[in-house]
This record gives sequence, C-alpha cells and structure tokens, in this order.
Amino acid sequence: MPDVPPRPPHTGGRPTPEGSAQLDRHVLEVATALFIEQGFSATSLEGIARVAGCSKASLYRRYASKEDLFKAVVAARGQLLLEESSAVEATPKDPLDATREITRFFLDFMLRPETLEAYRIVIADGHRIPSVVEEMMKDIVEPFMAIISRLLRAAADAGQIEPADHDETTRVLMSLVLGWPLQNTMLRQNTLHDPQVRDRFFKRTWRIFLCGIRTTPR
Repeated sequence: MPDVPPRPPHTGGRPTPEGSAQLDRHVLEVATALFIEQGFSATSLEGIARVAGCSKASLYRRYASKEDLFKAVVAARGQLLLEESSAVEATPKDPLDATREITRFFLDFMLRPETLEAYRIVIADGHRIPSVVEEMMKDIVEPFMAIISRLLRAAADAGQIEPADHDETTRVLMSLVLGWPLQNTMLRQNTLHDPQVRDRFFKRTWRIFLCGIRTTPR
C-alpha cells in the first residue's frame, strides 16, 4: 500500500469550497502515489477512490476516466516547474544567471522520484494515452522551453552570447543538462542521488555550455 496522507476530515453535509479543494488535492496525492507504485495499467479509478476514502461517484464527477486523472497528475507536476521558472524569469536578474538557476532547478526537479516515475509512465504507456503526451508538450514542455529561449534572447541582446537560433540552443542546453542524468537514473544507476556528484556534474555542464555560446572577443 502506498504511503499517502489521510483524507481531510469531513463533518457531513454539503462540502464547502475549501473542503472540496482539499479533497481535490488529496485525490491527486493518492493518484500520484498509486500510479508511481503500480504503473498506469494496474491502477484503476476504483482503487484510487478506495485508498482516497471517497466514493466512486465523487471521483467520477471530477475525472471522467483514468486518462483524465493521469493528465491532472502530470499537469500538477508541470505546474510546479512552470511556477518556479516563471518566478525566476520575472526577477531582475542577469539573463544568464536566471537561465542557470532555472536549469539547475529543472535538473533537480526531473530527478525527483515522483517526477521520474510519472516520466516512466509517459514513456512506457504514451502510445496508449497519446492525449497525455500531447497536452504535456503543449502545456508544460513548450512553455518551459519558451522561458529559457526568452532568457537566451535577452542575453544575446545584451551582447553576452552569440546571436543564434535560441530555440535550438535551448534544446541543446536541455540535452546537455538532462541527457545523461536521466538515462543514468532511469536505468536505476542512481549516480546523481548524491547532491555533491549532481552539483559537480551541473557545474561542468554549465561551463561547457557557456564556452559554446559566449561572445568571443574581437
């Protein structure tokens, strides 16, 4: 049985907006835990309702299908990433410093167990639930990449880096930062669980990236 928080107390009667919102959060926490423990195929809405301590009718009012609930789980994870990235972008920081901060957060975020397991499901079952992949790309990946691209464009406008196709440069940066760590962790080698190892890897990756994009003295 997954380790999930207890259901928020309900005193009877018609649920308040606050109580309904608490139950929404609880259902997502339970669903996340079950999807991670059991995988997409073995998890059912009935099982989620049972562990969450709510009726199937209550769950079906919120989510018409298991696919819709998994979309909500992925969207909730993505919202955390976008909120953090948008907050950093909005601060009056040097654009390269902001890019570095967001990219480092992205590495840590992607290697969290719950993010990794959701990613495993998307990779393993994406062909069964293509709408999840499509919405993840549209609502999470593309907005996140756009933030990095805007920051790189600002750095180019400031003369810090060479003018380039900033969308392509963003893809290169994401590949450098996440390629090996994700492969290593997905294969359960877990080398980067050590914070010091992860920090060394990121610092080295960032230096290599800057060497390739910084303006060269004339």
